[in-house]
Amino acid sequence: MNVELLNPFGQNFPENVVATLEDAALCLRYSPTGRFIAAGRYDGFISVWDTETKGIIRSMEGHVKGIVSVSWSRNSKYILTASKDWNCIIWDLKLGERTQTIRFDTPLVGASFHPRNSKIILVTLATQQCFICDLRKKRNGRVELSDAPIANGTNHDGESKASVKGTITVARFSADGKTVWLGTSSGALLIFHTRTKELISREKLINNYSIKHMEFDRAGNYLVLNSTERIVRAYSIDPDSEDKPTLTLLHKLQDPIQRSPWMGVSFSGDGEYVLAGSGNIASHGLYIWDRTTGDLEKILEGPKEPLTDLHWHPIKPHIASLAQSGLIHLWGRHVTENYSAFAPGFEELDENIEYEEREDEFDIPDEEEEQRRRQRVEEEEVDVDTVEPPEEKITKGRLVSVLAAPGQGDEEDAWADEDPDDDVEFDWFPPVMMEEDGDEEDGEF
Repeated sequence: MNVELLNPFGQNFPENVVATLEDAALCLRYSPTGRFIAAGRYDGFISVWDTETKGIIRSMEGHVKGIVSVSWSRNSKYILTASKDWNCIIWDLKLGERTQTIRFDTPLVGASFHPRNSKIILVTLATQQCFICDLRKKRNGRVELSDAPIANGTNHDGESKASVKGTITVARFSADGKTVWLGTSSGALLIFHTRTKELISREKLINNYSIKHMEFDRAGNYLVLNSTERIVRAYSIDPDSEDKPTLTLLHKLQDPIQRSPWMGVSFSGDGEYVLAGSGNIASHGLYIWDRTTGDLEKILEGPKEPLTDLHWHPIKPHIASLAQSGLIHLWGRHVTENYSAFAPGFEELDENIEYEEREDEFDIPDEEEEQRRRQRVEEEEVDVDTVEPPEEKITKGRLVSVLAAPGQGDEEDAWADEDPDDDVEFDWFPPVMMEEDGDEEDGEF
């Protein structure tokens, strides 16, 4: 479906389940373009689904226990999986096989790629510890984000040390990758410099409740948190602060009737809506709030089975939700395509009308003038080598990036761009892999 044909004034959230993918998944994630869904399974396999054809394009085996999280590289060439088998695996979709395995001494609860370089990953362990793993040759190593002094020597409580070891429950890179945000079991939010690994901020957001989920919008301007308090909090982020990012609480969102816990949170592609999945064991409910007003816009009721994970499509008003049975439900809405967007003079007809021919409509054109026009078109130079970089903002119906182009960022970007990966082709599509037929013999067709 062409994004340009969508009604710009139409509804920006889905209405019902439009398709169900039969899988045995534990977690899922849309690719940066929204073309694919990566699903980590109970049996350690990872399935990559094409959202257009609703078919599997890759099925890869590597873990011996269930996969708890999946993460995409910036252009969809690599996938990172974390598992209960103590391993973290990087997959190459071009080859359909693993490229590197990172082993820890305990089960993992999450892992994600750095937004600029897939050789830098962030890992959270079941022991509530967090590591930044730098896989580049010159910087190969792991650094635990704990017991680090704050950059200015003290925090807002006057403490000189940040004893965060054994309390981290969730970790995320910021949208630009310059900072790492950690949620703790005591309701505190910790912010580290990605390059220096220094703790620059600690703020108590929730008293005596553990932070379960944390997500940024694509532009990095807003943050949503889910805690065991059963309240979803939406914050705005002020990036202009010199010392540290400043958070402003916008809304506290909850189910006022059932007070259900939440199994996951997400932002819409344009950041205008906040999504949360209900943890009610007797329903599959998705709650959508307006991020600006905090009003509840829609409650989507799905199959009568518990919800375990969800993610909003990065561009379209589509949602992927995961049921406890492992089925992936794709939510969407009926779209009326606007064909008049092709040209201002295009007219849509409700019924057949008699066409009136113009007097000169079928006149034979001047051959000399037509020849000159064709000559001008042939002589015009066409640049097929230059690729325009994505804009640094999000616009409706287009996939853009908040990352600066290589060589144009600051010191933090230059550090991340050292020894870059080869995931440089924008909107990369994996090649088709044909399955070999074992029954065929050489020389027979």
